[in-house]
Amino acid sequence: MTDTAVIGLGAMGTALARALLDAGFTTTVWNRTPGKAGGLVDAGAKQAASFGEALAASKKIIFCLPGYDATAALFAGEETQKNLAGRTIIQLSTASPLEAANAAQWFDGLQASFLAGAILCWPTHIGTDEGRIVVAGSQAAYDDCHGELAAMAGGLRYLGTNIRAPSTVDLAFLSRTLGIVFGSIHGALVCEVEGVPVSEFTAILPPGDRAVPLTETINAGSFDDISDAGASVDIAWAAVRQLAEQARDAGINSDLPDLMSSWVRKAQAAGFGAEETAAVIKVLRKG
Repeated sequence: MTDTAVIGLGAMGTALARALLDAGFTTTVWNRTPGKAGGLVDAGAKQAASFGEALAASKKIIFCLPGYDATAALFAGEETQKNLAGRTIIQLSTASPLEAANAAQWFDGLQASFLAGAILCWPTHIGTDEGRIVVAGSQAAYDDCHGELAAMAGGLRYLGTNIRAPSTVDLAFLSRTLGIVFGSIHGALVCEVEGVPVSEFTAILPPGDRAVPLTETINAGSFDDISDAGASVDIAWAAVRQLAEQARDAGINSDLPDLMSSWVRKAQAAGFGAEETAAVIKVLRKG
């Protein structure tokens, strides 16, 4: 067996697996698209031929998929569920607080330990002191997985036994980030309509500010290229929809996420879904 298994090898999942390998943990990897594992196998990872094989290969399973629904789909078969007893599931996929609570209950019923987590950094930060991951679950499960978690993020934080906490912190961070993103898009629009170059807006922003690549994209009109710290309009839709759904689930005001959602939906309807989020400005220019 290997120390860990990583399920999902997008940019973030690949970074997590590489950080584990660099720290000396034997690691099994699996992704629906096998070709994504090539570089990790070259670095020493074992590539599982199936999800069931990956699950059987390790006692600690890290999931980095688009959402909890994707994880649930992998456990649809009874045979797969039988292999869960005694394993620890570390869920680092995006989720609502309610989804995290429901998942914890489901895995507990199958005698598996469950840690809910949220990644609050970019893939390039994984495996460094700048990496930020927050985790919640039983103290025993956290202690058992601390070495692996710390290898992935120097800024690791344990939030206690409240399984809803990581998703909650993630949503709060997401709200702040999206506020910067969509506020900056509107700021660039203000510059345009007043005849001031968007580059003058970018020039006053501090180095590393999330709005810098966004406004540079608008200034250059390079919407087809997703910046290193950016995301597509379609990815932004998933994020703002999550905020809106949580607001409705919790019974709190949803005006802000609803506004952002409406902007993104207009951009998608105009055919800009695969472009950088900054492309939202193209539909806002029309009033």
